[in-house]
Amino acid sequence: MAVKPPTFDGLRNRNQTGLNVLDGEIMAEIASSIGRCGRAFEKALAELRDHDKNHPEGQDEPARLALVQKAADRAWALFIQYELAGLSTQQQLVKRYNIPGEVLVRVGIRQRNRQMSKSTSV
Repeated sequence: MAVKPPTFDGLRNRNQTGLNVLDGEIMAEIASSIGRCGRAFEKALAELRDHDKNHPEGQDEPARLALVQKAADRAWALFIQYELAGLSTQQQLVKRYNIPGEVLVRVGIRQRNRQMSKSTSV
């Protein structure tokens, strides 16, 4: 299998060396890891939303709490992968995936209300 390093800023003008090939392999593995975490998180969120759609409020609460915790665990893993790669802030991920507040609380992230985030820049 031929390996071609990606043309990101730091690798664009370098000669083809073993180190550049290794950089490309590492970047590919980072992207793959983020993709796996993202798919697992999306699946956990879908399971939670399906449960909420199919069960009236308060029915089968232990199963729902387990799904909330599963989604929180997957969100935490995704946040860690993004942070390690230096790609995004948590706020961008919260917005992109429309993460429910109860999931964020279990991860340990405070969700700012919309009025506050519009008027305050951090």
